[in-house]
Amino acid sequence: MTNFTWLEEIDHTGDCGVCITAESEAQLFARAALAMMHIITDITCVSAQEKTLFSLEAADRAALLRKWLNQLNYYHITEEFLFCDFKIREIAETRLIGAALGEKIDTGKHQIFTEIKAVTYHELEIEQTSMGWSAQIIFDL
Repeated sequence: MTNFTWLEEIDHTGDCGVCITAESEAQLFARAALAMMHIITDITCVSAQEKTLFSLEAADRAALLRKWLNQLNYYHITEEFLFCDFKIREIAETRLIGAALGEKIDTGKHQIFTEIKAVTYHELEIEQTSMGWSAQIIFDL
C-alpha cells in the first residue's frame, strides 16, 4: 500500500486492516484518515483544492475514530470527493473538530482502487502508550 513507517497493513480475510502509530492523538486521527484514503486511491494524485469541515461527537475515543472515518468515507461516496490532507483542530475523548482537504473525483486523473463499505467495530483498538498513540482499524470492503 505505502511505505509510511507509521502504517502497517493487517492481513484480514475479506476486509482490509491497518495498524497506525502517532506521537499525538490528533496525529493518529489524521493518519487514520490518510490510511483510509490510501486504500481507496493514490492520494499523490489528489490536490488539496477544497476544505471540508467536520465536527463530531461520540461516546468514546474508539467510537469517535470510527465516526470520523465513516463520515469521511460517506462524504467521499456521496459527494464523489477524495481527500489528501487532514487537520485536526480540536480533539478530546468524545469530540473532534477537523478539516479534510481534497478535490472532486476526476476519472481522467484519479483511479479508485476499491470502495469501503464501512469502518467496523471489529477488532477496533485505540490506545495511548508510552511512545504516543496507536490504533487498529478494520475496513469492510
